[in-house]
Amino acid sequence: MAFPLQTTVTAATTEMFVQAKTDIFLRAKPNQNADKMGTIQNHSKVTVLSSSDGWSYVQAGKSKGYVYTSALSKENPKAASTTVTGGLTPKEGLILTYEPSFLENKKETFYVEKEDEYTYLYNKKSPLYPHLSNFTYIETKKGLLMGVSSSDFIFVNVPYPLKQGTYTTDSSLMFEDQKVLVESTTKSITVKAGTFKNVVILRFPDGSREYFAKGIGIIKSTNKNGKIFTELVSVKEG
Repeated sequence: MAFPLQTTVTAATTEMFVQAKTDIFLRAKPNQNADKMGTIQNHSKVTVLSSSDGWSYVQAGKSKGYVYTSALSKENPKAASTTVTGGLTPKEGLILTYEPSFLENKKETFYVEKEDEYTYLYNKKSPLYPHLSNFTYIETKKGLLMGVSSSDFIFVNVPYPLKQGTYTTDSSLMFEDQKVLVESTTKSITVKAGTFKNVVILRFPDGSREYFAKGIGIIKSTNKNGKIFTELVSVKEG
């Protein structure tokens, strides 16, 4: 007697990494109210067994359960340094266009010039040009500052190093310091100008955020609700 051949179909699995603000919950079912089976450490590796409707069934160690698919990434966050000690200012010769711009809800294009620890952004259509830049970055081994040129109006003033997941002190306010969370140094962030890797995200006490890309500077600023009030829309070589 002949027996039919038995075939075994193995579901394709994928190695992914947790990329969230904190550790995430492993749940018994694909539901936000389902029982919690434990936690998975942020930036750790999991095996994705299947995904559907915004949830992924994963194996983490010996445990299996469900997590939000949006909390997973194919990029290994540990491949990038979680500590940043410099390089967050724009490179010499870049042409950066923002819309909205830093202070006005309009499109502005800036030309980047550098002099020692100073990086200047010039809007050639500004009445200040060429005698005075519009915005200035100052970066030393001690820290990073960015604000309006020749003024006390400062957007960011933080010391180095910036370590992912820790708090630092921002001194941009005139009369008081504020604790700022270094929310990430490893995430990829997409804006209209493109996708940038290993973006430094600073979250301020009021919930607003500043996003810095290496060699570019600020690529996005948002308020506590995530609304964009500064966005980089174009990067060109001068």
